[in-house]
Amino acid sequence: AGCGALLNMAAGSDACKQAVVDAGGAAAVVAAMGAHATAVEVQRAGCGALQNMAAGDKECRQAVVDVGAAAAVVVAMRGSTADGELQGWGCRALQNMAGARHKSAPA
Repeated sequence: AGCGALLNMAAGSDACKQAVVDAGGAAAVVAAMGAHATAVEVQRAGCGALQNMAAGDKECRQAVVDVGAAAAVVVAMRGSTADGELQGWGCRALQNMAGARHKSAPA
């Protein structure tokens, strides 16, 4: 539920994304993904939340990367290779972290 809430909160403007990151949202998502590595719903929502946060400006994107988000996404994707939805969220999150700025997922 927490990762899903952060996914929705980070779906807004760049300022909204930055506020979520500044409040520790990216770090909380990475921690939740690590603590619940076998919970596919947590992994999906976590990848989606990180996707949205990383769709912000350069500073926001860098802050997401700095908390270990890319590694968390890769671990999630490796843990659920047959889950197409998770793979899609993960790819878009990595795309945003790399600077390509795929638009945010709708809230």
